This record gives sequence, C-alpha cells and structure tokens, in this order.
Amino acid sequence: MVAGLLKSPLYSPRPGRKLLRVVILLALVSMVMTLAVYLLTPAVALDGDARRAVRQMERGLAELKAMRQSLGIPLDPALDPDRSGLIGADYSDLTTTIGDLRAKQTSLNPRFAGLLVVWLKQAGVEKGDDVALSFSGSFPALNLAAHCACDVLNLKTFIISSVGASTYGANIPGFTWLDMEAWLFEKGLIRSRTRYASLGGIMDTGGGLDETGIEAGEEAIRRHGAAYLKEGTPRTVIPDVERRMKLYTANGLPRAFINVGGNVTSLGWVSEAALLDNGLITRTPACSSPQRGTLFRMFEAGVPVIHMINIERLAAAYHLPAAPVKLNREAEPEMNMDSARCGHLRQLGVLLAVWFVLGSLLVAYELSPRCQRSQGEHLPEARGED
Repeated sequence: MVAGLLKSPLYSPRPGRKLLRVVILLALVSMVMTLAVYLLTPAVALDGDARRAVRQMERGLAELKAMRQSLGIPLDPALDPDRSGLIGADYSDLTTTIGDLRAKQTSLNPRFAGLLVVWLKQAGVEKGDDVALSFSGSFPALNLAAHCACDVLNLKTFIISSVGASTYGANIPGFTWLDMEAWLFEKGLIRSRTRYASLGGIMDTGGGLDETGIEAGEEAIRRHGAAYLKEGTPRTVIPDVERRMKLYTANGLPRAFINVGGNVTSLGWVSEAALLDNGLITRTPACSSPQRGTLFRMFEAGVPVIHMINIERLAAAYHLPAAPVKLNREAEPEMNMDSARCGHLRQLGVLLAVWFVLGSLLVAYELSPRCQRSQGEHLPEARGED
C-alpha cells in the first residue's frame, strides 16, 4: 500500500521545495497585511500644546483624587486599580444606566486630553474660537480632558452637562461631575464651567432616576449654580434637542462640537446613533428623523464634531492602553502616539528580510545540482512515434 502511494502521481519527491514555497507565500501575505495596518493606523504625535493638555489633566486628576479623600469617600482598589478616585459605584441614587467598568478605567488616561487637542487642530479650530460641549456624568475623566484641551487652545466654551451617570461614573452623591467641575474651577485648574445642566438618563422616570435620585441631582445643580434644563425622556427629545441647539447657536455656529458619553439629547432617539464613528467624525449615517440629536444637527450645519464614546474601541484605534491598567504617568516621558506605526514599520522590515532570505534559498535550491538531477529523474522518457 505504501509502495503504491509512493508511485502515485500525487507523490512528490521534493517536499522541502513545496514547503519552502508555502513559507515564502505566508511571509509575503504577512508582509502585505502588516503594510496595510501600517498605512491604516492613525498617525498621531502629540505636539507642545497637546503635551501641555496632558500635564494639565494629570494635575486635575490628582486634585480630584484629593477631593474625594477630603470628602471621606472610600475607593475600591478592585474597581479602581489606578486609585484615581474617579471610578464611581456600581449603583447609587444617581445611576441612570448600566456602564462598562473597563471603559471607565480606560478613560483615565491623560493622553485623551492630548488627543482632543490634535482633533481640534485637525478641525481647524483656532485661538479664541467658540466651541460647544455636551458632558455626561458617566465619563468625568473625559470631561476633564475636554476642559484641558480647550484651555490650552484658549477656546471659549459653552458647556451643557448631565449630572446623572451610568455605573462606575460620577454617580456618588456629593461627588458628581458638577461637584468635581466646581472644585477644579475654584482651584484654578480649569477656566470655565457648565452653564446648563440636566439630570441625564433616558428613562420616563425623570431622567432615569428615582425620586431620591432626582432630588440629589437637582441639589447638585443648585450647588453648582448652573441653569436647570428639565429634559431626558424619549417623549420630549425633540423639544429638548431644539432648545439645546438654540442655546448652542445663540451667537452663531460654534467652531466645533465635542460630545462626551451617550446623552440622549446629543445622540437623539434614533437607531442611527449606534452607527456613529468615534473621535473626529468625518461622516454620519443618513438620518432625517426629527428625533435625531444635536450631534447630527451640528454635523449637518457644517460644524466639526468630536464624539467620545465606546472608549475601549477608541483607545485601541490610537494604541492607548486598555484597562484594567495601573497608569505610571511618570514613566511616560515621550507621549508620542505614533510609536505603534513605528512598530508596524519594524515588523514590515523584518518580514521583508525573511521573505528575501526565503526567496534566495528557493532560487539557490532551484539552481542547485541536486535539484537539477531530481528534476531530470522525473522527466518522462522519450518515446518514438509508431
């Protein structure tokens, strides 16, 4: 049986040659894929302004940690391995929706402030321009990042915030996003404050909060001094969105719009909101529903839009570390986010070298006397014509 198999036409006496060809082909495919990843990876290097925003956010994070300690609010190292103090509770009276712990941990990276500076510059924003911002209590670290980016670029901000938060966000009564913002402003670490505030949430129960949560949220708004916007239900999303657009555009269209989190008034009550890209948006899904949010309407008006949600995916796109991770900020002297592209280029060089070596080996083997003899042995015998 074995002898028959060896004599069959499928048997090749040169397995090394075929294997070498397969290896070369795989190396070539890998090289092409690495080149594609290299070309598609966003090239982002933090300039001087971006670095200043990163350092300002670091100071802000440290101050908010001190604030939490001064309020006597304990933190859970299991939830907050970086001990930032900005990871909230899994549930409280101010909890509006279910959130993702890893996303909240990932948002603590100060490089998001630098990334926002890069996006704002790409959007053509210049010193002294007006920008509109929508903040959610779900991501206080990203709200801080936006503050820092706008401060570094000397932008004029018009901010509307929601006080409620998803799980692990700023959902601790007395330590809401509005409380944090007021604290940072008084310490001179940010230059502007929220002008209007809503409870947040998307439920029909007064913004996703029960009666106790509504009271705690309204008290936080009073402490902060922001004007109270009563909104947040699907039934009122159209007038809520129209009112926000009037507030944002009272002095003309802003030069950019930054949205942090999934506030229903920003996104609207439309399924297309789930299809939105992250970061500096270059397109939005077609949507003509009157229930579409301020984000869609700003983009339609020609205002550059920066959207920060799905934070783990956003971090992966720009090669920021995913959570859970304990950030060692002092060990990051050069905040160059283009290092991933350099890594891809190095991989490409290695694969090119491997492909060249394997190709050379195949050529050498083809030209070797042994290969020539092997080929001659398997040529069909010449036969005369009958």
